[in-house]
Amino acid sequence: MAQWEWRRSVLNSVVVAEVGEEHGLGPADLLRGTGIDKQLLADPAGEVAAAQELTLIRNLVTRLGDPPGLGIEVGLRNRLTMHGVYGLAVLSSPTLRAALSLAVRYIGLTTSFSRAWQATDGAEVLVFYDDTDVPADLRGFLMERDATGLMVDYAMIGEGPPPLLRIEVAGGLCSRLRPIFEPQGVACVPGSDPHLLVFDGAGLERPLPLSSPLTAQLFDRECAELLERRGLHRGVAGAVREVLMRRLHGRVSQEDVAAGLHMSLRTMRRRLAEEGTSYRQLCAETYGSLAEDLLSTGLTVEDVAFRMGYAGAPSFSNAFKQWRGVSPGRFARTFAVHPPQHTAAR
Repeated sequence: MAQWEWRRSVLNSVVVAEVGEEHGLGPADLLRGTGIDKQLLADPAGEVAAAQELTLIRNLVTRLGDPPGLGIEVGLRNRLTMHGVYGLAVLSSPTLRAALSLAVRYIGLTTSFSRAWQATDGAEVLVFYDDTDVPADLRGFLMERDATGLMVDYAMIGEGPPPLLRIEVAGGLCSRLRPIFEPQGVACVPGSDPHLLVFDGAGLERPLPLSSPLTAQLFDRECAELLERRGLHRGVAGAVREVLMRRLHGRVSQEDVAAGLHMSLRTMRRRLAEEGTSYRQLCAETYGSLAEDLLSTGLTVEDVAFRMGYAGAPSFSNAFKQWRGVSPGRFARTFAVHPPQHTAAR
């Protein structure tokens, strides 16, 4: 699936449109080029493509000149309960730590267009927040919206100051985020990509008032199903897939992938197991599917081996057999006679 084709709740777009209208922008200004029918904004169960929401946001930001605080204005209107089963899963989590873990795992069900993953450093819990793929002209607005939404959600489920020690922000965005965090006693300091949120691990052990562990398990499964239906990769598995594709010609190791995600190899393996997969399985899925796609175009085994960074056809053939259980030559011959029905839809 191409970037930004995955589905998102229309409620995110509704809030953006409401703020735009209050600033004097009409539907024609806001919906131009989005492909969003105005009637869809009245359907609470509706969905739009991520690209459509981004176009709507760009219309708002461009027409108003991207003033600092515009994302905060939108973020203040977002509510945890807007996100359906995701919101219910967070509310029923037993502790703040469990709620944070769930939020990171299912970030694709929130307003965010970014990736996130979690690690532990002694008494601190680190959440890495990678928004390097979002359009540069929208990065400030989106960070404001997501950061404000985080604080609004915490106010709904937590008591007292948040157990957030500091946030390290890349891209020169500190000035836009300080008004969100500093009133809460959270330091906002310049950093490098990806952004980093540092939590006090002890503070995350605080129980939540609506805790219901069994209910949380049920909603967790429903979140996973919704994520898959909307075409999103889940949690750490999705981040690993992206590293594998970016390092295609470099033959990346497990240790390299874990380091790139700022977590230990042991933590990466555990998180993948929690998501029902493994590094070996992700390699088979990612590289196996890519190899099949290349072979199905008529390229020779030698050509595919070269394009995928292998020294030669023998080493690639051995890898393909591990991924798919047959040789690449046999797959290519079978494909020529009986093309799989799903290939064109990949």
